[in-house]
Amino acid sequence: MDEMILIRFGEMTLKKDNYRFFLDKVKENIRFKCRKFPLIRHESTKYRYYLYLNNQDPNEVIKILDTIPGLYSYSICKKVPASIEEIAKEAVILLQQDAPNRPFTCKVETHRGDKSFPLTSLEISQQVAKLVLPHIPHIKVDVHQPEMVLNIDLRKEGTYIYTKTYSGLGGYPSGVAGGGLLLMSGGIDSPVAGFLAMNKGVNLEAIHFASPPHTSDQALQKVYDLTRTIAIYHHKEQINLHTVAFTAIQNRIHERANPIYTVTLMRRAMMIIASRIAIKRNLDCLITGESIGQVASQTLENIRVVNDVTNFPIIRPLITMDKEEIISFAKKIKTFDISILPFEDCCTVFVPLHPVIKPKLDLVLLEQAKCEWDTLIEEAVAGVKETCISHDTPTQVLQEDWITF
Repeated sequence: MDEMILIRFGEMTLKKDNYRFFLDKVKENIRFKCRKFPLIRHESTKYRYYLYLNNQDPNEVIKILDTIPGLYSYSICKKVPASIEEIAKEAVILLQQDAPNRPFTCKVETHRGDKSFPLTSLEISQQVAKLVLPHIPHIKVDVHQPEMVLNIDLRKEGTYIYTKTYSGLGGYPSGVAGGGLLLMSGGIDSPVAGFLAMNKGVNLEAIHFASPPHTSDQALQKVYDLTRTIAIYHHKEQINLHTVAFTAIQNRIHERANPIYTVTLMRRAMMIIASRIAIKRNLDCLITGESIGQVASQTLENIRVVNDVTNFPIIRPLITMDKEEIISFAKKIKTFDISILPFEDCCTVFVPLHPVIKPKLDLVLLEQAKCEWDTLIEEAVAGVKETCISHDTPTQVLQEDWITF
């Protein structure tokens, strides 16, 4: 029997009214992501999706499935006739292929979705085991803590056997939950926040505040590379990045405001600009990588004062995570090594030795008034540069498109 991959859907099965919409979207995403394998045949049912591999490398297909939000798990399996003898015959071949070359323990586990099959799940497992065991040397049954499980999945559309199950990303299909604009700094946190938002169905775009000559071309390259890396989780494998010229605003804050309010004022200006860009792009929220108390600008008092500039929704997926949790996610999605490159973004420019951590709104407004930045804000919004970054866009192409201020 030819190999195939059985895909199971996850969290979206709980959304009864929207189930069909979610299901259609995740199927569309699977087909799009697997377009590099034109020989694969796709088949779907209400709760499962099947990829008939037609001699395509299953491990390469698994790598693609690992980038698709909305999938609960998947297994490389074989479809077999629904008889005990045929199941056992193919199970022997599968175990000989997958079993370690040493004594090992095994269990047969049956999931009988098709209740018309004449035997119970336990009876099927017992009968298959009796036929399989004599053909596999060094095998021992252990129903409690087996090293390997032979799974038999009997469904109306077919009978499937497999030994390995891979965990998917879970969540909702990318693109079903409206649009969000990610404030992409170049650090560890914001790419993780963007990934988590996409894993909840958000159609992601990103915005970056560049401040040359205070920030370098290498810092901008970091942001491009981070955007390109997380774009693989987007349902179209591409993210629109909006780059804002922030130098004039940052210089004005530095020149006129009390230094302890520099970071707070800078964050307020960013939120004003990001909100206006999001509205222009018909997006539904802003997304940040903030985590409570991680730095001075992320105290609850600072967050409250920064929020005051907009009534636009602001989503903070990392808000209660500690740094180790965030780093773990960053390593999983392969952004960590890029984020720690020593090229600083504008958030590190003009940072005072002792920034205010519990700002009062009335005092912040007085400092903001000194900056007289309304015209600078308008110029920044008008001059934003948009770049569509795909997961497979070559670095040299991005460098040729670098923004010049």
